[in-house]
Parts: sequence; structure tokens; C-alpha cells
Amino acid sequence: MGSSGFSWKLADHPKLPKGKLVAMIVLDGWGEASPDKFNCIHVAETPTMDSLKNGAPDKWRLVRAHGTAVGLPTEDDMGNSEVGHNALGAGRIFAQGAKLVDLALASGKIFEDEGFNYIKESFATNTLHLIGLMSDGGVHSRLDQLQLLLRGASQHGAKRIRVHVLTDGRDVLDGSSVGLLKHLNQNFQTCAVKALMHRLHLVEVVCMSPWTVTSETVKFGHVTFFWNGNRSGYFNSELEEYVEIPSDIGITFNVQPKMKALEIGEKARDAILSGKFDQVRVNIPNGDMVGHTGDVEATVVACKAADEAVKMIIDAVEQVGGIFVVTADHGNAEDMVKRNKKGAYCNWRAWVSCAGVKFRKDVPSGGLANVAATVMNLHGFVAPDDYETTLIEVVD
Repeated sequence: MGSSGFSWKLADHPKLPKGKLVAMIVLDGWGEASPDKFNCIHVAETPTMDSLKNGAPDKWRLVRAHGTAVGLPTEDDMGNSEVGHNALGAGRIFAQGAKLVDLALASGKIFEDEGFNYIKESFATNTLHLIGLMSDGGVHSRLDQLQLLLRGASQHGAKRIRVHVLTDGRDVLDGSSVGLLKHLNQNFQTCAVKALMHRLHLVEVVCMSPWTVTSETVKFGHVTFFWNGNRSGYFNSELEEYVEIPSDIGITFNVQPKMKALEIGEKARDAILSGKFDQVRVNIPNGDMVGHTGDVEATVVACKAADEAVKMIIDAVEQVGGIFVVTADHGNAEDMVKRNKKGAYCNWRAWVSCAGVKFRKDVPSGGLANVAATVMNLHGFVAPDDYETTLIEVVD
């Protein structure tokens, strides 16, 4: 406690005890949608997740994983892994990159920034080079932001601008970059900008007790860096353990759709049974990474493998008398067809299943940011006042 009287210590929960292990399981790209042939989660054999949903109706619910619930500008903005894990870890809703860029462009502050003023000094005799993704998908990039950036740079003295375009190979239709480039060229005519097209194939809390985090390489950064508020490294290396399982390389994920799900499950199981940790956190990437390939058959296999990993973890939790929370960061595998020009990260809400307590009925618009307070409760603590409210209540 400092001179201000502030303390990092959380208040004890009046009803929930401390000392129980909590397993936090994130099924990446595992959303909720109508059951049809394009819903790979529905088609796949997923007895573990089915039993959670069907066996205890008061212990699962839908949570919002898109739009303003995760700090994006509008309800039309699709969730993604980065903003989803930010919200899960922060327990509060912060403006994410897309919204921050919108605000900076609208106010003009982006052109008053120290970095922009630094490069502005070279505008008279040099070329401004911009490199980045070009798409209208809204998940990885937005064309309108690039247009505003070009217009603003031109108005602030840029005489020559070259745009080095990376086409988005994930969240927009194949071939759409050609039309987008034509559309962008119309903007070039007013800004005197030249474009160079580069065709690339893109593959894409304060520690108070011992905990471990496990995933494979493709999502390891999400369940560590993004979860920890875009912060690298440990908070306390004596209390934390990060386990990264190397992902397959040199192949697309639909070739090996099981990925490292079972290895993740095994590592988490061993950590739980070791008795060393109060919290075990994992990300199982299959639904998202295989879902991105558009291969429906492979994604069905991926969902089955993820379900098997969840069972392995839950069995271990029950063996030690712990508590588990199963959630997602956004959807993908539940809707593998393009609908209404929406991208692969659809606006269907992810859902949570929790053991040991009952979900509240008075938080209908709860989202991923509410999960942190929920987990704090399960550890026997009351969440800070500025956190999004908990989703659970104790069953008397």
C-alpha cells in the first residue's frame, strides 16, 4: 500500500471460498450459430461440449464477443482474437485499435503526433511509404482508414506517396483485392499517389497466486501478450509458467486439423494434477485456425479434437475438486459460409460454461470483459469496482 492508500489486495468474496483450482479454457473461434451443414461445431462429434450445454442449462450462457462489447467502433465490427483476449484479460472495455484510429483520424490528432511530425520534415524532397493490409473486412484492416490517411498526409504536405499493399488472405473473398485496388486508385487521383502492389500469401492482472498458461505457437501470444494488456513477459516469474507448444510449420492447418490440441490438453492436465498452480489457462486454436482455411471437412475434425482436449482438462479438474470455465474469444467454426458480406469472424456470440455456480439473469448484455470478474469470484475474491460485473451468483 502506498501513501495514497491504494492497495492491490482484493477483498474476499463473502460466499465463495479460496483455494480451489480454476481452469480457464479458451476455445478459439468457437461461436454459437444455427445448426446447419456449415456449422462445423454442430456437425462434429463434440460430446464434452454438448454435455456442458445440455446437462446444466443454468451453467452456460451466451456472451458478446464483437462490436462495442470488446471495444470496437460499432456493432457491425466483427470480433477477433486480439480484441477478444484483450477483453478477457482486462475485465474492462477499452477502445481497441480500429476505434482509436477512427478517433485519431476524425480529430486530426494522428497528423499532430510526434512521429508524423518527424517524417513530415522530409515531405518536400522525399517519398512517404505506407505498407499494410488492404481490405474492407474490418477485422485486420479497413480501406476507409487508409483513404483518410492518404488524404490527410497529402493535405499536410506529402507530395509523393507510395502504398505497398498486403492483400488480406483470411477475412475477405478471394480476388476482392483487385476491386479494392481500383477503388483506392480513385482516391489516388485526388492525392497524386502512386501504388505498388505486392502480392503476398498471408498465413497467418496482477499475479497473486501461481498460474500457468499453455497454447501452441499460433495462439501463444494471444493467451499471454494480448491477455496481459499487450505486455510481454512475466508479471512475476516466480509465480507464473508459460508453456508454448511449437505449431506445425510448412503446411496449412487443414492438412493437420488436430493441430496440437491433445498436447495442449495433456500439458494442462499435468499442470492441474501437479498441485502447483491455482489457475491453469489454455487456448485451443483449432476452430479458428482450421476454420480460416475454409475447409469444412477439416474444421469438423478440428472441432472434434478440441472437444477431446477439453474433456482431458475437465476430467483433471474434477479429479482435484477444482472449477472450470470454458469460453471463446470469437466465432468462426460455427458458420463457415459467407453470409451478407460478413467475414469469417461473424457477429455470433461466444458462449461460456462454468461449473460450481449459477449464471445471473440480470446481465443480458454481458460480454467477454465480464469473464475476468467472474474468474476472480471463483478464486474467492471480489473484483475491483471498475471491472465489468461478474456473470455468476452463488446458489444458496
